Amino acid sequence: MDGNDVERSTGLQRLSVDTGLATSPSRTGLIGRGRRDAASSASNPNYLRAIASYKAGDLAGAVAAFRLAAEEGHAESQYLLSTMLEEGEGVARDETEAALWERRAAEQGHAWAEANLSFRYHAADDLKRDFLWCERAAQSRLPWAQFNLGLMYGKGKGVTQSDAEALRWFHLAAEQNFVEAQQKLAVMYYFGRGVAQSYAQSAVWFRRAAEQGSAEAQFQLAYLYSIGLGVEPDYVQSRYWTSQAALQGHEQAVEELKRRTYRDA
Repeated sequence: MDGNDVERSTGLQRLSVDTGLATSPSRTGLIGRGRRDAASSASNPNYLRAIASYKAGDLAGAVAAFRLAAEEGHAESQYLLSTMLEEGEGVARDETEAALWERRAAEQGHAWAEANLSFRYHAADDLKRDFLWCERAAQSRLPWAQFNLGLMYGKGKGVTQSDAEALRWFHLAAEQNFVEAQQKLAVMYYFGRGVAQSYAQSAVWFRRAAEQGSAEAQFQLAYLYSIGLGVEPDYVQSRYWTSQAALQGHEQAVEELKRRTYRDA
């Protein structure tokens, strides 16, 4: 069973099972977003100068130094320069040049650049290239890319549809605490997509996402506790997780909490 809205009385409560691709996380904290294991990073003086300038708030100086390192073929600098050009940090915003440096970094195996390049192809509706670059980033253990690759396999976008492959990539991202993958994995176990149906495993992954603060996962976990699917029925736990979701403004949780308060009065 699948679809955009699941509304059976015996199923999860109106949970979207087909979300869009995850976009790149916020570019704030830019320096921390690079490929930290790049062996050449610490040995490039222009890169080090750029980092020092960025941390000191001299964004124009950082751009100039990153550009010098990028022109020397330094992948980390190419990627970071592309992000500053994309956002107009310390330099006039230039999407064309940003894309150029992003591709150069991606061609050197920079995982974040590969993932961003994948999304550019996605936006251009070039699904085959979207998949190829996303796969490269996913193989570098970037959880954001692993999640997107799982979505592509699940929907058959740019690749032959395969629930089993979707499940595999969601697992890899979920094990790295990528909350969207944990939720997706919970849904696949619930419905038995690409794997033997297991309410117990569904509850495990909804709990992991719920504990990270996902309101949707909190609401779904509350539902499982309310009827005892994959867990022992537990009114206290069900009410607790409903309350946690409601505190975040989850509309269904708010309504459910009102009904429970009325019944318990």
